[in-house]
Amino acid sequence: MDFSSWASRCKDTALEHVAKWLANRYHLKKLGRITNLKLDSTAQDIFLVLDLRGEQKLIELTLHYRMHNPTVLEIAEVQSSRPWITESINGMVPAEQRGWRFHRR
Repeated sequence: MDFSSWASRCKDTALEHVAKWLANRYHLKKLGRITNLKLDSTAQDIFLVLDLRGEQKLIELTLHYRMHNPTVLEIAEVQSSRPWITESINGMVPAEQRGWRFHRR
């Protein structure tokens, strides 16, 4: 493993912990929690395991994203352990218009 891939993995690990803590503490508190979060900035994938209230089983999500610049993240595709989630999220927007953009302020 070279230095740049080691540094990238360290950055991903730090972001995993911060993102999981923030989401569980502030954004998902009433809905459930993230039990596992893995970020792979090289492959541009985010893997989540959600334990949501009222659900019998954990829900797995994989978000494929693109970074357009340091402040714009675009979700290109979502895959889920629940086919209806995959179909409903990816089916909301036609493929040629797909790309949910998130801007950091």
